[in-house]
Amino acid sequence: MKNRSTRRNFLRVAAAGAAAAGAKPALPTPGAVPEYRRGGMVYRQLGETGMWPSLLSFGSHTDPADRIQVREGKTVLTAKGQARRDRIIDRAFDLGVNLLDVYDSEGQWEPAAALVKSRRDKVLISLAHEISAVEIDRACRLFGHVDLYRFHTAEIDQAALENWDILRKAKGAGKVRAIGIATHIESTMSKALEELDGLDYVFFPYNFIHARADYSEFLPAAARKGTGLIAMKPLASGSIMKLDPKARAGMKPEFEPLQLWQRTNKAILPAAVVELTRSLDRMPDETLCMAAMRFVYSRRFLSTAIAGMFDDVLLEDNYKALTRYRESSPEERAALDAAREVARLCGSNWLPADYRWLEEQWRS
Repeated sequence: MKNRSTRRNFLRVAAAGAAAAGAKPALPTPGAVPEYRRGGMVYRQLGETGMWPSLLSFGSHTDPADRIQVREGKTVLTAKGQARRDRIIDRAFDLGVNLLDVYDSEGQWEPAAALVKSRRDKVLISLAHEISAVEIDRACRLFGHVDLYRFHTAEIDQAALENWDILRKAKGAGKVRAIGIATHIESTMSKALEELDGLDYVFFPYNFIHARADYSEFLPAAARKGTGLIAMKPLASGSIMKLDPKARAGMKPEFEPLQLWQRTNKAILPAAVVELTRSLDRMPDETLCMAAMRFVYSRRFLSTAIAGMFDDVLLEDNYKALTRYRESSPEERAALDAAREVARLCGSNWLPADYRWLEEQWRS
């Protein structure tokens, strides 16, 4: 492994070609990410990358109901499912969304490249895939260049450092504009700030239930270093939708349904659901998901929130939540508090099985 001084020297050379673009809004209040509004969309600066992603970005996950497995670890969408996804993404672009996150494991690199070809200069492409020079070159052949490239890691170990060197070289060659990591573990976030020279951004889970109050080290350190912060799972992989007893007709989460009236909590949980329903009744034009998205939008240290959107209604609701994201009504706060209580009483069962460990790791 190269020593840290060599890493920093390499980074300075690599970063020289990163061009800044976008409007120059007025400076916000101290401690907040700079932002501006165009039409109905809000755009925020992503660290020191010179990029201004939309506050709502389009997530990489596809609808499980539309997936067909073609080999181990690789799926594609049915023709009908792909057409629906492309239509929803097109609508998102019309609303001002300008960041598209794409998983190759779900067979989306080629469809996404075709979809953005005519507007490539207006769309930020974010990728997460196997870190190799071969795969980065394939991505560049498809997209021309990659705006954001990351890998997921649970710790900053030798493998992570080797992946990081590959990304830094790709950035230095002008193939990638910004490089980052995705992680669910706060200690890994903090260590990444120290160990990964030139870290442009961090993907991390953030929603009103898994919004820890004790980021006393990570958030200030990220701000000092100019590292961009991207919220993933603003609706907890769609599980927050399952906490809403009045969810819109046709809406569905990504994973299995939650039964709010669980037998194990029979004595107390119905009362909690009644309180949640009462709170939601007081905001008839809102949903729990809209209140949840508004909560994330209001965190001015975040540059963007990436949400998986499988239907038009969810996209429209997520967009509508932007209209007054700086405001929070007493009714919304009561609904969020009631939903937190329902989630607490459900234990970890309100989350999909693959993410239930987050309750232990992330609950305040």
